[in-house]
Amino acid sequence: MITKENKVKNEVKNSQNQKQTEKIKVSSNLLRNAIDLSNLNGISSREEGIVDYLKKEFKSMKNIIIERDGLGSVAFIKKGKKDHPIISFTTHMDEVGFMITNITKDGFLNFSPIGGWWSHVLLGQLLRIITEKNKSIIGVVGSKPPHLLTREEAQKVLPIKSLFIDIGAKSKEDVLSLGINIGDQVVPYQTNVHKILNDRLIGKAFDNRISIATGIEIMHQIANKELEATVIFICSTQEEVGLRGAKTSSYKWTPDIAFAVDVTIANDTPGLILNDTKLGSGPALSLFDSSILANPNLFQKIKEIAEKNNINYTIDSLTGGGTDAGTIHLTKNGVITMTISIPSRYMHSHNSIIDLKDAQKTADLIVKILNELTLNTINNIKYK
Repeated sequence: MITKENKVKNEVKNSQNQKQTEKIKVSSNLLRNAIDLSNLNGISSREEGIVDYLKKEFKSMKNIIIERDGLGSVAFIKKGKKDHPIISFTTHMDEVGFMITNITKDGFLNFSPIGGWWSHVLLGQLLRIITEKNKSIIGVVGSKPPHLLTREEAQKVLPIKSLFIDIGAKSKEDVLSLGINIGDQVVPYQTNVHKILNDRLIGKAFDNRISIATGIEIMHQIANKELEATVIFICSTQEEVGLRGAKTSSYKWTPDIAFAVDVTIANDTPGLILNDTKLGSGPALSLFDSSILANPNLFQKIKEIAEKNNINYTIDSLTGGGTDAGTIHLTKNGVITMTISIPSRYMHSHNSIIDLKDAQKTADLIVKILNELTLNTINNIKYK
């Protein structure tokens, strides 16, 4: 039961949170990287463009070692003191997209999803086909016209296997002449990221490019700091098709404490009242998702660090979907792991919306965490 006194307290707290949010200054590097990374293309297993961008970004950063694993994940390592713990935070590089699977004799393209797609968001949308030689061809998603659908068909979401891409070709030969082949990657078509009200951006692939931009911001903040722990920023491959890069990367760079940094559902659109996570609410601390239950000792410690440093946060839970944490925590004999997320609207679609202040506060929180997770603190978190 909500009393009048509790209602007043909540209103005061919300007012204080709003004032704090308004004071947040977003780093110009964070803004630039968020836009640049969103505009890059890279479905699962085709992330080398993102790797190239990251290598350039870290080239001038001192005290950072760059390594790769056999599956393609890339790690940026800042060494700490000898015989002290390893802390990692992982963001995945791949975006959801498609792959060309067939070219019909009439010049239409069949395609399969790479990652999770709801076909309801696809019909009539523009897609970008990227050839082996990095040529870009635009097409539109078509299907059987609605005028010819039965009543039963019209009331259902059409399966992706019944959709096709139309690039205006007259024949298979037309398609092949453009350099399009089976196996080419396909991504949502976007001309650019759009900056809208309240430090918010509309763009593709913020799942999980906004987290990569956040990771770069973190590494900039700690590059010249002396930390006890070795810090490893891992950008993993193939998360959207089964957390694959997190499996190999966490095995190669086995941390003592690990965080997955990803996006989560912003529950602030009409019809959503699952929890308090919304755009502008700051980092979301994940209690659980379908792949992991957060380590309770670590979860409690991160809450304490956020509260001590006056960083707004929400507690998030997700019954469907997961993050790289789902694989990381099962590495070798088990890794203490949890997920910290950035709220996002309209994930796995052509256009998602994020709030840059959430990304900035997530970066600030993780920097505080890296400062405070000393050897003694981590020993107290570990199971005895």
